[in-house]
Amino acid sequence: MKAKGTNLIKNEDADVGIGTLIIFIAMVLVAAVAAAVLIQTSGVLQQKAQQTGKEATAEVSSNLKIISVVGSVNGGSIDTLNVLIEVSAGGNPVDISKLKVKYINSNSADFLTSGVTLNYAEDRTVDGDPTGVLSPGDLGKLTLTIPPLNVRETATIQIIPETGSMVIKDIVAPATFGGKAQYQLFP
Repeated sequence: MKAKGTNLIKNEDADVGIGTLIIFIAMVLVAAVAAAVLIQTSGVLQQKAQQTGKEATAEVSSNLKIISVVGSVNGGSIDTLNVLIEVSAGGNPVDISKLKVKYINSNSADFLTSGVTLNYAEDRTVDGDPTGVLSPGDLGKLTLTIPPLNVRETATIQIIPETGSMVIKDIVAPATFGGKAQYQLFP
């Protein structure tokens, strides 16, 4: 028994022509162009990501570390600071000639000038040759000539390397110097 209205027309002829072929080739070309644009864009993004990663690594891995700050008392105030510094673990060497040191107190904020108010010496060198480049394992000493720091006054030292993070250390003069010629301000 056959249901009514189920007569289907069977058309098994294929409709293939030049128009269909042109459309197919156009779709393949569009896909190829899109793939080329995506590949080029991903290559550019990869290069930028690698460059950013290298810069971030340089910033993080070349940090300085302040070991101690000792003030020299002269005439009832501190006028010289001896700051011992070293490169943090895993850090890269730091060229001291490119180093900037800023001293901030309640009256002023000044960059210290190398050879005038800022001197550098290496107390310990790994290779035995002081070069003005602080390498991992070296211990450097910055001698800072500062405006007088009186009892109970505060100041800030900012050490800014060429690459890497700035090191900030707040120091506070003691309530009394107690007749000492040197006074440890940090740690």
